[in-house]
Amino acid sequence: MAQLAVEPDGILFGYTACKQRTYKSLNYHRQPNLKPKKTKWDSSISRDDEFGYFDQSESKAWLSSSGDYWWVSKEAKTTVGLAGERLAFFPPCNNHPGPWHGYPVSALSDRNYEVPDELIKKWEEDETIDDLIAGRMRKGKL
Repeated sequence: MAQLAVEPDGILFGYTACKQRTYKSLNYHRQPNLKPKKTKWDSSISRDDEFGYFDQSESKAWLSSSGDYWWVSKEAKTTVGLAGERLAFFPPCNNHPGPWHGYPVSALSDRNYEVPDELIKKWEEDETIDDLIAGRMRKGKL
């Protein structure tokens, strides 16, 4: 994981271990005064951590059928967002070859971010989450 460049809108990282992709940690998902309606990473989550979550999501194929990568910590214990979000979402990169970006999400604050069941099943199978956390995700309570 190397920082490739500091750019006006964020920090560019690369390359992911699996697919050699780039990732940009965008300033507006970090600074409260930039795009105030966007979700923000918690200050305890470093930009290196943010890139690491994307890299882990890619390497573990935590990919939905719509092409989004998702991330959750073991038993969903890590709070990644300022509003208490415990999931990260990485939408498909439409400007191929990149960079990708991501942000914290929660179905509690936005129903558009309900975790796809195929990922919940995958996380249960690989023991990332248990059935209690899986149930909460299926009900949109995480």
